[in-house]
Amino acid sequence: MAAATYTDVGVALRRTISDTAEQAQIEHWLTGAEMAVRSRLGDPSLLDQDVLKYVETEAVAERVRRAGRDESSITVSVDDGTVTRRYETAMTVDDIGSDLWSLLSPARSSSAYTIGVSSPLDIA
Repeated sequence: MAAATYTDVGVALRRTISDTAEQAQIEHWLTGAEMAVRSRLGDPSLLDQDVLKYVETEAVAERVRRAGRDESSITVSVDDGTVTRRYETAMTVDDIGSDLWSLLSPARSSSAYTIGVSSPLDIA
């Protein structure tokens, strides 16, 4: 079960989600977001639950903003004619932006070491 709910997504979108079909779709995407997190980072219960809820909410809110469009993106080039159309698929790790992934797995702090080198010839 996802950490976020359709109500959380509604808050992010600044509207009430009262349609039961839309609620079910959002819950489905939230479950997919949780599975994407699990596939990349392991057990979601070991993560900060507030951060996980925020990440799931924001990723799915963006997905809702794109919903209803047949294509998720279109690329058109004029010279040498290129057309690219991408269609919505199941929720994947790519639906969670790198900025959100960094919240879930922040860079670990590292320690710097200084190594002093001395030689027996330096001893006076």
